Amino acid sequence: MPTLYDVVRDFSNTWPEKLALLTEQDGHRTYRELAARGGAIAHQLQNRFGLGLGDRACLWMRNRPEYIECQLGMQAVGVAGVPINPEWSDPELEFVLGHSRCSLVFTEAERAERALAVTACMDWVDAVVSVDEPVDGALWLADLIHDAPEGAGLDLPPVDGFVEGNVLYTSGTTTGRPKAVPMSPELFSGGAVPYEEMFGLSHTDRSLVVTPLFHGNAMGGAMSALSRGASVVMQRKFSASRFWSLVDLYRPTYFLTLVPIVNILMTLPPGPYEKSHSLRVMIPLGCAPIIDQIEERYGVPCMDWYGMTEAGSGTYTRLDEARRPGSVGKPFEGSVLRIFLPDGREAPVGEPGEICFLRSSIGFNGYLEDAEATGAAVAGDWFRTGDLGYMDSDGYLYFVDRQKDIVRRGGENLSTIEVETALRTHPAVADVAVVARPDPVLGETVAAFIVLADGCELPTEDNLRTHTQGILAPYKVPTTIETIHELPRTGNGKVEKFRLRRRFT
Repeated sequence: MPTLYDVVRDFSNTWPEKLALLTEQDGHRTYRELAARGGAIAHQLQNRFGLGLGDRACLWMRNRPEYIECQLGMQAVGVAGVPINPEWSDPELEFVLGHSRCSLVFTEAERAERALAVTACMDWVDAVVSVDEPVDGALWLADLIHDAPEGAGLDLPPVDGFVEGNVLYTSGTTTGRPKAVPMSPELFSGGAVPYEEMFGLSHTDRSLVVTPLFHGNAMGGAMSALSRGASVVMQRKFSASRFWSLVDLYRPTYFLTLVPIVNILMTLPPGPYEKSHSLRVMIPLGCAPIIDQIEERYGVPCMDWYGMTEAGSGTYTRLDEARRPGSVGKPFEGSVLRIFLPDGREAPVGEPGEICFLRSSIGFNGYLEDAEATGAAVAGDWFRTGDLGYMDSDGYLYFVDRQKDIVRRGGENLSTIEVETALRTHPAVADVAVVARPDPVLGETVAAFIVLADGCELPTEDNLRTHTQGILAPYKVPTTIETIHELPRTGNGKVEKFRLRRRFT
């Protein structure tokens, strides 16, 4: 199967001057420029560093054109990319480089000295490459591209046996320890197939990417567009205040995003571009409880969607189908999903259990160098997501919560997502996370950490009970309520609830 670089190179012949990448701060790239620079990087990976199948290179930077160019160069010669959070600390970088055995680190000048210090004793790391500015001790990407012969990459032979396109590290929101998920290169070159199925993606579209590219959601938004000759609009780092002006300027047509981004946008006062925009569809992962509110405010169709790094695109609701409140849709074509009870039996219709995917249907073969985590996630032919949900009689999935986030209060299982959704409607609540607090009598009770809206005071339990009457049953209202300046989050915006639970231990 052709690599994503092969696909982009073909589009550079068809539409050489078409804009492939558009950015606020880092300039634009045509398909011709993108293919040429990616080919030059591929040449240097192969001829200067001797890298190819079985090798890996780390991408430690914010969203920028060089991120895509390096990824294309790696794809061209069969080198797996290892994208990581640009906000990670030196020990976290050290862990990833040791665990994945990356041969190169591509990073920005502001992080290059740290990368050099971390890799000083790693004899398997050939070099640190600064992608934007020269740094003493590091190679400079501009020099590598300049030194490659003209037309490098145009006649690269097909890559046979390419099975590991990327290694994505999970966010570690449940345990704090990230796991490494090898991803097939077909998810890059053929990654548009789910999006064609979802909303008819074509070469006329523009994908908006504001979440970090180390996350599968953002990577999917970018690579799906490039694999169909569409364009990618990137924000180096998400800025809520500039979001709608960016949309107005570059006119993207679809937007994959995560619930934290949407929550932030929904707290902003209405602006002039909210409904006079170019977006024809929004795909907000994890927003099923508020999806009607999003559509009403922004006047754009939204798709319910459920997925994760290990399972890729899991379920969705077609735009031409009536939405079922609370549902995240049906499995994509080819994906096989079941709900299992703790005793291993398949759950009856409407009864919650663990969401599981047939491993062969999602291509999950285990975590990299982590037999313990793989064993915990695999039950025979099935991948265990660790998420709770149920299905209706028509095969629609309803997500309940992460198993580890469920509050088990006096024999009742409570969804923290349900409670958070209700609390966000309170005018004093700018942001909120709900976790379980140990209780000697009930086992666990509901605890809420609230980020207050400007000028507001912390609501009491009685106040919340009154406000959520008719939304939440009384026993679901938090009995522990604390203010917090900001919620602990991963680089892609997920709340690290394990850090909040630690406050009670």
